[in-house]
Amino acid sequence: MIVSGRIVKGHKTIYRKSIADTCPRPSDFHDKLENCLLALCRDADIPAPMWLAKNTAELARFNKAVFYAEQFAETVGFDRFEIKIEET
Repeated sequence: MIVSGRIVKGHKTIYRKSIADTCPRPSDFHDKLENCLLALCRDADIPAPMWLAKNTAELARFNKAVFYAEQFAETVGFDRFEIKIEET
């Protein structure tokens, strides 16, 4: 699985990267997605966002989920963090 992440402030992209799941053991979709999401957050040096029901619906419908600043437990310096599944 390859998941790309993008951090947006205003109308500018301030971070963009794609991460491939490198889990050596067989795992399900949820585990792969969680590994990639946490790897993107570590790489961007941001806290992990709260996953809401709307994120599940977005992911199922568009292969994309958007996390707004309110979904982070800590204050962040951007407007939104987007992830998109590029390859499964």
